[in-house]
Amino acid sequence: MLPFLKSHPQTLVLSAISMIGSEELSPGKIIQDEGDKLIIGAFPNPNINPSTSAAEYFVRIYKNGGKTDCKLSEDVLHDRWRKLVYNSALNPICAILGLDTGRLRLAADGEVVEHLVRPAMQEIVDAAKANGVLLEEGVVQKMIDADPLRSYLRPSMLADVIKNRFLEHENLLGEPLREGKKKGVQMPTIEMLYFMAKGIQWRTMEGRGLTEIPPKDV
Repeated sequence: MLPFLKSHPQTLVLSAISMIGSEELSPGKIIQDEGDKLIIGAFPNPNINPSTSAAEYFVRIYKNGGKTDCKLSEDVLHDRWRKLVYNSALNPICAILGLDTGRLRLAADGEVVEHLVRPAMQEIVDAAKANGVLLEEGVVQKMIDADPLRSYLRPSMLADVIKNRFLEHENLLGEPLREGKKKGVQMPTIEMLYFMAKGIQWRTMEGRGLTEIPPKDV
């Protein structure tokens, strides 16, 4: 959000947290297995006193069709950090290991969760706290258990790796990592995941002819 606040310092900026589940069963055949949920609110702007009226209006028009669950957020910065607890850990870890969220929890009798997922999530909680956002006690366990184990859900970043698409590593890893490190928070797990994701991104770029490598020595 900072680029928008810099370019439009006197403008109200709305921010949203979207939660929706879908899966492509075969080319062109897509199911939506979880309803469209949207939380929207006014992003904090030190230059103005943000009003909730615009967000309230958006909520009304978005849910008028009766098919969506749209709610007003009184603290959208809190809600964004809370979702990052899930997205900054489960998304890249599933993508790097090639495991859905159910199999990730089963892997090595839960040791992958304890030694990789949980530390990554805790680092996001610590970064949020350093930036003035207190998340509820137990949020890490809630996010670990967010998906029913036997739903075997593939997070979006895993789907992107499977389809050889670009990753959202800057949004999901780079931004919280930079914000945490600015405040002196040690985030070794998130930093490791970030650079592993960057490596995957580079591989995808090479495959699309978007980067050059020196020729092989012969």
